[in-house]
Amino acid sequence: MSESETPVTPEPSEQAESVEPTAQADPTEPPAQSEQPEPEQTDQPHPAQQDEGQQDDPAQQDEGQDEKQEGEQEKASAPTPRPVPRPTARPGVPSPAALAGKKPSAPLLPAVPPPAEYDEAAIAEARAFGSVAEDGTVTVQDGTQVRQIGTTTETDHAKALDPFARAYLDLAAFLDLTEKKLAAPEHTQNDLNRLLENLRKNMKEPQVVGDIPALRARAHDLRENAKSKIQALEAERMAARDEATARRTAFVESIEQLVATEPSQLSWKSAGETMRQMVPTWKKMQSEDVSLDRPTEEALWKRLSTARASFDRMRKQFFSQLDEKHGEAAQVKEKLIAEAESMKDSTDWGPTVRAYKDLMDRWRSAPRGSRKKDDAQWARFKAAQDHFFAARNEDLKATEGEQKENLKVKEALLAEAQSIDPAKDLDGAKEKLRSIQDRWEEAGKVPRSDMHRIEDKLRAVERAVRKAEEDEWRRTDPRTKARVEGASSQLHAAISSYQDALDKARAGGDPKKIAEAESALEARKEWLAVIERSAHDLG
Repeated sequence: MSESETPVTPEPSEQAESVEPTAQADPTEPPAQSEQPEPEQTDQPHPAQQDEGQQDDPAQQDEGQDEKQEGEQEKASAPTPRPVPRPTARPGVPSPAALAGKKPSAPLLPAVPPPAEYDEAAIAEARAFGSVAEDGTVTVQDGTQVRQIGTTTETDHAKALDPFARAYLDLAAFLDLTEKKLAAPEHTQNDLNRLLENLRKNMKEPQVVGDIPALRARAHDLRENAKSKIQALEAERMAARDEATARRTAFVESIEQLVATEPSQLSWKSAGETMRQMVPTWKKMQSEDVSLDRPTEEALWKRLSTARASFDRMRKQFFSQLDEKHGEAAQVKEKLIAEAESMKDSTDWGPTVRAYKDLMDRWRSAPRGSRKKDDAQWARFKAAQDHFFAARNEDLKATEGEQKENLKVKEALLAEAQSIDPAKDLDGAKEKLRSIQDRWEEAGKVPRSDMHRIEDKLRAVERAVRKAEEDEWRRTDPRTKARVEGASSQLHAAISSYQDALDKARAGGDPKKIAEAESALEARKEWLAVIERSAHDLG
């Protein structure tokens, strides 16, 4: 067959880049790359040009690098390519030197699978949807419309439609490959967008002969599947962004909470370190965590910046006030140190000890200064105290022997006091105790460790003598005797009255009145016995 008689069919690259005129953009579908419309071609090359064109197309060279290995694996399992006629001449392609400065684009999924041998029955079934007019016009039944897809000079209509039917089966194989891609366990959003782009390009007015509405239905289902996966990925991305926003917000709130803390309750060393690490932490979250939308990130950073400025102002104000308080504390303690140093050589031990205790209480209640200044002032204050108490301790050591001798004298006096018996001779006991007390005072001080023990024993003797004296006074008091005698006479009269009542009750034979009279009579007799014992004790 001569070159002029070669049947003409559309180039699949034009199929991939045709634009569907009736379809509207899907709001859930990512935006497709803009395309330049191609000029109409009256004489379209043979489909065999597709195979060669894919090898020579520089765009396919740029995009096919990342898919080379994947394509080789798919071709290994595909049927042996069918023989095709030689293509007509095509315009030359740019040289590699002309493409050297072109930035490679992201590779798309394969637009069509590699050519394969198809069953003749499948080819015949596809040819049933096409027809060839007498003038060589090739048309296809596309749903309810008949669409012109090319021209041919082939007189055999079956042979003329054969390349178009094979192109239809190629397109069906492309949908099979797309379905396989969608069944993969993992996808990226860019992969799915490229897959949608390939579906869009290949399925808009395809220049093939076959059941095109069925292909479009499959393509629609695949597109919806891809969109659902994109939406799921977008939902995951938004969820991850929300979690990242929550983490950043929690970090910002922790800084704001730190700044809102009362200055007197802050650990300034720890707080300062936290604020120093604020910016590095934020930058680390920016680099390692999910990125946020710009308005949210700028709003959070503005809050952080405001909190840092507030912290700096608060720190300056706090330490300025602290310096003033430290100065006042230093002045108060200088006065206490001067008083302590003025008394350190005193030998008036008792009053001076009490004065130093008062100074110590005032020192504890004084305001605190800086640690360094406080330590230096405390050392001076304590040095004055130590000087006084060291001299006092030396004096106590010198008098310790004398106090031990005094203890022996007081122990002998205590033994003499404990032998006193006020029950035998109260006046003699009182006289003897006064003599012991006078000698006790003359004996002098005893060691502090024995003072309470020996003093308590003498106090016990004094209490015993005093009690005996009080008992004797109560026994000999005339008023007490008169009260006892009056009570005794009243009880005798009452007993006589209740005895008469008992006799009358017995004479009447009333058991209740007898019991009441006996009970009252016995009670008065008991009271009388107590009164008579008291009268006996009073003499």
